[in-house]
Amino acid sequence: MTDQIDSATGQARPEDRIEQALDRIAYALHHPRANEQEPMDWQPLAANIEALRLRVRDMIDYLGDEEAA
Repeated sequence: MTDQIDSATGQARPEDRIEQALDRIAYALHHPRANEQEPMDWQPLAANIEALRLRVRDMIDYLGDEEAA
């Protein structure tokens, strides 16, 4: 719970917050809720995660280029 509070207050580095978010997503995927009746449609989730990964990579590249200049 403390990690979530640190993240919410902005004390954690952005890359740490992203890693924590991905850890929470992975945990939720591996521990589905018992009350879910419908099977999960993995295709949209996978597409959204891939889009997020590409956006993060592009941002890292952009920030690296700014620091080099």
